[in-house]
Amino acid sequence: MPSLRNSTYLLGIDAGTTSLKSAIYDLNGNLIAIASQEYPTFHPQPGWAEHSPTLWWDAVKRTLSRVLEVSTVSPDQIAGVCVSALSPAVVPIDKDGKPLRHAIIWMDTRGGPHNAAPKLQWIRENQPEVVQRAYKILLADGYINYKLTGQYTADPFQVWWNTKEAMEKFADIMDKFPETKPLYEVIGEVTSDAAKETGLAVGTPVVQGSADGIAAWFGGGLVKAGRTGEFTGQSAVIMTVTDKEYSDVWGKGLWCFQGAIHGTWVVGGPMSNGGGLYKWFRDKLGYEESEAALMTGLSPFEIIDIKASKVQAGSDNLIVLPYFNGERAPIWDPNARGVIFGLSNAHTKAHVARALMESVAYGFRHIVEQAEETGVKIGEVRSMGGGSKSRLWLQIKADVLGKTFQPVLAEAEPLGDAILAGLGVGIYKDPVETCERLVRLGQKVEPNMANHERYTKLYKIYRKLYVNVKPLFDELATQ
Repeated sequence: MPSLRNSTYLLGIDAGTTSLKSAIYDLNGNLIAIASQEYPTFHPQPGWAEHSPTLWWDAVKRTLSRVLEVSTVSPDQIAGVCVSALSPAVVPIDKDGKPLRHAIIWMDTRGGPHNAAPKLQWIRENQPEVVQRAYKILLADGYINYKLTGQYTADPFQVWWNTKEAMEKFADIMDKFPETKPLYEVIGEVTSDAAKETGLAVGTPVVQGSADGIAAWFGGGLVKAGRTGEFTGQSAVIMTVTDKEYSDVWGKGLWCFQGAIHGTWVVGGPMSNGGGLYKWFRDKLGYEESEAALMTGLSPFEIIDIKASKVQAGSDNLIVLPYFNGERAPIWDPNARGVIFGLSNAHTKAHVARALMESVAYGFRHIVEQAEETGVKIGEVRSMGGGSKSRLWLQIKADVLGKTFQPVLAEAEPLGDAILAGLGVGIYKDPVETCERLVRLGQKVEPNMANHERYTKLYKIYRKLYVNVKPLFDELATQ
């Protein structure tokens, strides 16, 4: 086991919906090296979404090889490791740790709502031999933790099988679920087999992580009541930290649960579609922008941003419903689908790109309004995820919501993982003080109130549009 006296670095690993990142930080939160590896999402049928757990592990190995090489950090200088991942996911494995099928991930709509129980029930009804052969049914981060340590664990924020309904429905297989461990408790050490595959030192402590959104709380400094953060990755989520419970928000399609910091609660909700819409545009409509990116050295998304920025606020009355994979908060409708409304001959690809960005902001506004109607106070918003790198998208969000947005400069999830690793091994003592010291923020983006007025008119149409097409969504789902 590495000696803490000589260990001056922390490792965060985040397995997202589109890619996995591994990052090494020093004890002051400075990024030493980061690497990412993409992997596909498989869609065997409309509404289905699956990952290969073996590709997660392959990405762990590839990214760790790169960061250890680039950083010149010796593996025995890494004091601790923490893993976060997309959530929920259902990962059945056999006694040898081999996945029995692809993992069914959060955006999969089979069985109904976007949570894990219907996904496992679908496997049980349609592939009963998988459940019968399963030794354990893990979460995404739990699978990676197993590969690192040989331990089967889950954190309290992701455990869903402890509800009365789940315990009744899955009573005969409760022994297949992993043990619940507190957030940032040391759950094991890197095994000799894992060390050979990853390059990490045998005995390196691994601490209990959580969902990528939980890691982002820490990496974004959402550790005090009154702070609000949004994360735009493949999906999107906006949450605010409060000092009391707001149970009424459940009736408005939002969440309210105890925060990771004692005495806090978290209110808000996740959308099913965020940066994934922009990726869809790049992959399906953005060939020209991708070619231009190769010639200019910019990313395709930067090229798209430049073109979309030339379209006026409101995209000349083009409105998108962003429900390409159904929707979670606040409507919780797996049958909902994407709609591009108001197209005319005058619209261009740039209009569609901007309208997609605006649709995510409209979704955030819907969640925020639902929360504010119950008395939750929401002020400035900290922005995280890939979407926070787009100044245009930050401005659109600020204008739609009429609130100030401020980007978090670091990759929030792996930084949050590193903070959790440091807390777990005892390098850091207080989570609030640590986050206040390590999290760094960028330039604030103030709302343009003239654009806000314009967006408010279009937002009202956006809200009406879903109500009017919902019966058609439901009818389409039966075809």
